[in-house]
Amino acid sequence: MLKEKVYEKMNILCNYKEQIIFENYEESIENNIEIHTVIVKMPTGNRFRIYKGIKYNSSISVEYFTIEEDMMGAMKNTLNLKVS
Repeated sequence: MLKEKVYEKMNILCNYKEQIIFENYEESIENNIEIHTVIVKMPTGNRFRIYKGIKYNSSISVEYFTIEEDMMGAMKNTLNLKVS
Protein backbone atom coordinates (compact mmCIF):
# COMPACT_ATOMS: atom_id res chain seq x y z
CA MET A 1 0.00 0.00 0.00
CA LEU A 2 2.79 2.46 0.88
CA LYS A 3 4.73 1.86 -2.36
CA GLU A 4 1.55 2.44 -4.37
CA LYS A 5 0.97 5.80 -2.65
CA VAL A 6 4.53 6.92 -3.42
CA TYR A 7 4.14 5.92 -7.08
CA GLU A 8 0.75 7.64 -7.19
CA LYS A 9 2.39 10.92 -6.11
CA MET A 10 5.10 10.40 -8.73
CA ASN A 11 2.46 9.94 -11.43
CA ILE A 12 0.62 13.11 -10.37
CA LEU A 13 3.74 15.27 -10.53
CA CYS A 14 5.29 13.63 -13.61
CA ASN A 15 6.01 10.03 -14.43
CA TYR A 16 9.75 9.49 -14.11
CA LYS A 17 9.62 5.80 -13.16
CA GLU A 18 11.96 4.86 -15.99
CA GLN A 19 14.63 7.05 -14.41
CA ILE A 20 14.57 5.63 -10.88
CA ILE A 21 18.15 5.55 -9.59
CA PHE A 22 17.47 4.50 -5.99
CA GLU A 23 14.63 2.76 -4.18
CA ASN A 24 14.55 1.57 -0.59
CA TYR A 25 11.95 0.12 1.77
CA GLU A 26 12.38 -0.12 5.54
CA GLU A 27 10.03 -1.45 8.17
CA SER A 28 10.24 -1.18 11.94
CA ILE A 29 7.76 -3.61 13.46
CA GLU A 30 8.48 -2.53 17.04
CA ASN A 31 7.73 1.13 16.15
CA ASN A 32 4.89 0.26 13.72
CA ILE A 33 6.42 2.41 10.95
CA GLU A 34 7.24 1.85 7.27
CA ILE A 35 9.36 4.12 5.06
CA HIS A 36 9.62 3.93 1.27
CA THR A 37 12.14 6.19 -0.49
CA VAL A 38 12.53 6.70 -4.25
CA ILE A 39 15.04 8.96 -6.04
CA VAL A 40 14.51 9.79 -9.72
CA LYS A 41 16.66 11.70 -12.19
CA MET A 42 14.58 14.38 -13.84
CA PRO A 43 14.83 14.53 -17.64
CA THR A 44 15.56 18.26 -17.80
CA GLY A 45 18.61 19.78 -16.22
CA ASN A 46 20.76 18.18 -13.57
CA ARG A 47 18.04 17.76 -10.98
CA PHE A 48 16.79 14.87 -8.93
CA ARG A 49 13.53 14.41 -7.07
CA ILE A 50 13.31 12.48 -3.81
CA TYR A 51 9.99 10.95 -2.77
CA LYS A 52 9.54 9.68 0.78
CA GLY A 53 6.46 7.81 1.93
CA ILE A 54 5.87 7.12 5.62
CA LYS A 55 3.22 4.84 7.05
CA TYR A 56 2.63 5.08 10.78
CA ASN A 57 -0.15 2.91 12.20
CA SER A 58 -2.79 3.38 9.46
CA SER A 59 -1.80 6.91 8.38
CA ILE A 60 0.23 7.45 5.18
CA SER A 61 2.00 10.62 4.10
CA VAL A 62 4.11 11.20 1.00
CA GLU A 63 6.58 14.08 0.71
CA TYR A 64 8.88 15.08 -2.10
CA PHE A 65 11.58 17.62 -2.81
CA THR A 66 13.96 18.47 -5.63
CA ILE A 67 17.73 18.71 -5.31
CA GLU A 68 20.48 19.90 -7.63
CA GLU A 69 23.36 17.81 -8.93
CA ASP A 70 25.84 19.12 -6.33
CA MET A 71 23.59 17.93 -3.50
CA MET A 72 23.30 14.53 -5.18
CA GLY A 73 27.09 14.38 -5.38
CA ALA A 74 27.28 14.80 -1.63
CA MET A 75 24.90 11.85 -1.18
CA LYS A 76 26.65 9.47 -3.59
CA ASN A 77 29.23 8.46 -1.01
CA THR A 78 26.60 6.97 1.31
CA LEU A 79 24.00 5.50 -1.10
CA ASN A 80 24.31 2.80 -3.73
CA LEU A 81 23.05 4.89 -6.67
CA LYS A 82 22.83 3.84 -10.32
CA VAL A 83 24.28 7.15 -11.55
CA SER A 84 27.59 7.67 -13.31
